[in-house]
Amino acid sequence: YNQAQKFGVEMVIPDEAKLLDDAGDGARYRLAIGDGESVRSRAVVIASGARYRRLDIANLAQFEGTSVHYWASPIEARLCQSQEVALVGAGNSAGQAAVYLASQVRKVTLLARRDSLDATMSRYLVERIKAQPNIEVLTQTEVAALEGHDGNLERLRWRNRITGEETERAIQHLFLFIGADPNTDWLANCNVALDAKGFVRTGPDTTPGHGLMETSRSGVFA
Repeated sequence: YNQAQKFGVEMVIPDEAKLLDDAGDGARYRLAIGDGESVRSRAVVIASGARYRRLDIANLAQFEGTSVHYWASPIEARLCQSQEVALVGAGNSAGQAAVYLASQVRKVTLLARRDSLDATMSRYLVERIKAQPNIEVLTQTEVAALEGHDGNLERLRWRNRITGEETERAIQHLFLFIGADPNTDWLANCNVALDAKGFVRTGPDTTPGHGLMETSRSGVFA
């Protein structure tokens, strides 16, 4: 951010891109943004990132930012040091987070909807998790409810998807590693090729003659 400012980049914050179409004048493209405004340019770089997937729990937002986390850095680790935490996910990012948190907290309970971690996590991480005495893996399990006050999680309830049995535990921090979806909904009608998951396609395999970072539209990069 600071480096971009040093080079004279004009920042428009907060705002959102809504549509990319032909400018019809000296500029190649017109990017429609909020409040009916637009920006004209000869080239466009799409770097709209992704949004973390969220649990379908009615009061989830109440605890986000304080007790529900989408990343496991030293900052989050300090918040829950020596406590028991829960982590939802079965991919490599979930495995890496579980191993890291296990070195900082009293216990990690890993909840996975699948019947095994083997199909979605590397063998190395599966073995690391098995070797950690303070990581408990519960498969075929999903979060059922969150309870707390003033934005602070106090209790977590999960459910076995096979038996329906529910377990309640005094847990104050929940980590969610269930993937992310690209922020490309606004490109649906912009003639920019997306893959089946919504990520922007680039390179000559998408359009012959285009560069590695160029999308299906000339002068639009991602």
